[in-house]
Amino acid sequence: MSRVTVLFILVCATPNTYGGEPVRGVAGVDVILKQNLRDRAVTDSRGNFAMEALPAGAYTLTFRARKAQDLKSKSSTSKKVIVATSYSIRIDGAKRAVNKSGLTSDDLLAGYDVDVDLAAGARVRGQVAAGGAKKMVWIPKEPGSNLPGRWVEEGSAEAKAAVHHNAHEVSVEALGAARR
Repeated sequence: MSRVTVLFILVCATPNTYGGEPVRGVAGVDVILKQNLRDRAVTDSRGNFAMEALPAGAYTLTFRARKAQDLKSKSSTSKKVIVATSYSIRIDGAKRAVNKSGLTSDDLLAGYDVDVDLAAGARVRGQVAAGGAKKMVWIPKEPGSNLPGRWVEEGSAEAKAAVHHNAHEVSVEALGAARR
């Protein structure tokens, strides 16, 4: 069985459009200045980030997202999320604007480095955006199984099997409760 790592993102449509499609910002991505790890930002609900003004020079920004299992809380009631199939990073405030596209979930999970060259007092800002999106559903850990809970694509064979399995479990439980 192959393992697929899902990047948990909060995708929000913003009023901006490029090519006729709305830009979907990615919330919760850490943006870290490699030269000073205390200088960091986190993308907001629209995928935007900003850092305080920095002295002139060459810097590296690391963009790092969190894994779905790290964010799935036991108290969470959300059983569905939307994930992107590709990502892009836009950085303004550098001597030259930076646009990186075609990034994958694996790129952001591992930490994606972007080099920027800043003029004196430049304030770095930008956005992490999602490309095509797909719906994912949470499959909880099965009792007695070593498989952890996981996200799978909605409508996939695994998602349908889990729905069927869980529906069967509920009817068996209901049957047991009725006998008592």
